[in-house]
Amino acid sequence: MVTPKTVSHRCNKDKEEAMPQDQNTNNIDTTKILKICIAILGVGISLFQIYTAGFGVFDAYLQRTIHLMTLMALAFIIKPTKKSWSVKKNAFIDIPLAGICLIIGIYLVLNHDRIATREWYWGPITSVDIWLGIITILLTLESARRIVGPALPIIAIVFIMYALFGHNLPYPFTIKSLSPLIFIDHLFLTTQGLFGIPVGVSATFVFLFILFGAFLEKTGASQFIIDFSMALVGKSTGGPAKVSIVASSLFGTISGHSVANVYGTGTITIPMMKKNGYSPEFAGAVEAASSAGGQIMPPIMGAAAFIMAEILGVGYMTVVKAALLPAILYYIAVFASCHFEALKLNLSTDNSEEFPDIKKILIEGFHFIIPLVVLVIVLVQGFTPFRAAFIATITLVIVASIRKSSRLSLKNYIEVFITGARNSVVIAVACACAGIIVGVLDVTGLGIKFVTIVTDLSMGIVPLLLFLVMFSCLILGMGVPTAPAYIVAAMIAAPTLVEFGIAPIAAHMFVFYSALLSAITPPVALAAYAGAALAEGKVMRTSIIASKLGFVKFFIPYMFVYNTALLMIGTPGAIIWSFSTAILGTISMVIAMEGYYFSLIGKLNRLFLGLFGLLLLAPEINTDIIGLIGFGIISFILHNLHKRNKSVNNRIRSRG
Repeated sequence: MVTPKTVSHRCNKDKEEAMPQDQNTNNIDTTKILKICIAILGVGISLFQIYTAGFGVFDAYLQRTIHLMTLMALAFIIKPTKKSWSVKKNAFIDIPLAGICLIIGIYLVLNHDRIATREWYWGPITSVDIWLGIITILLTLESARRIVGPALPIIAIVFIMYALFGHNLPYPFTIKSLSPLIFIDHLFLTTQGLFGIPVGVSATFVFLFILFGAFLEKTGASQFIIDFSMALVGKSTGGPAKVSIVASSLFGTISGHSVANVYGTGTITIPMMKKNGYSPEFAGAVEAASSAGGQIMPPIMGAAAFIMAEILGVGYMTVVKAALLPAILYYIAVFASCHFEALKLNLSTDNSEEFPDIKKILIEGFHFIIPLVVLVIVLVQGFTPFRAAFIATITLVIVASIRKSSRLSLKNYIEVFITGARNSVVIAVACACAGIIVGVLDVTGLGIKFVTIVTDLSMGIVPLLLFLVMFSCLILGMGVPTAPAYIVAAMIAAPTLVEFGIAPIAAHMFVFYSALLSAITPPVALAAYAGAALAEGKVMRTSIIASKLGFVKFFIPYMFVYNTALLMIGTPGAIIWSFSTAILGTISMVIAMEGYYFSLIGKLNRLFLGLFGLLLLAPEINTDIIGLIGFGIISFILHNLHKRNKSVNNRIRSRG
């Protein structure tokens, strides 16, 4: 997750020394004002979220208003207009914008009863409502531009233009002329636009889990996760890469943001991988692929899983259950790739002294496991994720108090609240911007038109339909964080798949995986870019390697569309069989791409292994049997060939 910071621009040291004393004093005072504003907003919104978690949320519109407008105000303070601007200019531009956000929030709170009880599109609407609606939309676009980059706001602006001028477009893109008044009403004064489901999820589940993550970091639990990963797999072949995988899977499921995950664990794991002998590009790609998988790994899965459960109207554990096996397959692929790459490069494994002892780590940090176990138990028991996050956070605070090293002071609590709020800004403003897109889809009926267009292009051929939907989701997800990428894709593409008879959970998981591909797929691969930056490697090559490591993401969505057993839907026998053959298929594909199995293998054998891997991944019993036999025969031949070559080499060495 990007950590915004105020940057004070100084031309040079001489000018700084020549600066009048009173101007210097003003800058210092301004900096203090900014810090005070951040502290008040951060602590205030964190306490509000904790209160509603413990005593019950407010009315949806009121809860979302307080959440969004506070965090949007915080966004303008922590992310300056320009990085090169001084703190003083920040005070003249960004603090007033933050103040406007708070004023709009106060206005909506004071007028909540009128807004909540009015009839949409027909109830009384004032000129103040209209102007504040326009300003709020502009503030949302600008805050999203600052926090998550230009991609998402540009997409939102395109959708806004379509809503206002789409009636001038030719068939099949034309829509009925839409009154600007109705458009503002829909986006600003209902729970179908800016304050829709995406912000609703951010205002409940997501904030509490991000705050839980902030507590994990402050108490030292995050470091325990990394140390545990190092102790668990660090001494194995290609250990540093496997440490990255384990740590990122554990850390990423909580953070819910691939780029944040890269920076959170990559600063430790990437230098380790480079030191072990991996190339900078491979090291950055491993961290990017591992971090991108955190959003598909239960039990938390970031914000998108909560949103999926809300859209589908199912329990959160239903989504977790469906996501488990595909996530395991994904990490098996990344893990196996790193293992065979290490064997191929003959990387040393004699650096075990660098890694901590697992018994010592567990003794020192066992109490950090308790909140995670409590979290899973509470979720399984049927509690809402909102309440589960609250209980897990309270448990963490209690167990952290057991040891002096993890006990928090009052200052630490304040820092956690501020960190949690700052980290939540990304999700809040991104979800608000995505809410604009969702509102346009709703008010224009564009989602229905997309179904018609894709259906016509696919000519009713389901595989072609799936490819078109995946490609559309990949484009929509470029440069966009996980949660809004899924939201946009789900609202546009998922209904298309459901229309073709695909199960709703399978349809949403398909678009979820497809939208996540953009994190590691060129040309806009944010996680790979972050990994390349940390590893000091070539960006495009890092992205290509990351795509190869995460190739399963390209195949798995097709698998569970045709075989829902991988979503744990079906008989136990069918689920076990499908998962087992999928594991073998995944490993076979990894071997084919890495070109190593016992020893280096030729192109023909790689081709056969790739083919048998595809057959094992295909959701048919006949293809599974052929793939199993083929994989077994190739494995037998290559193993015997390796033994023969090894024996010959040993005889040659003994004679020498």
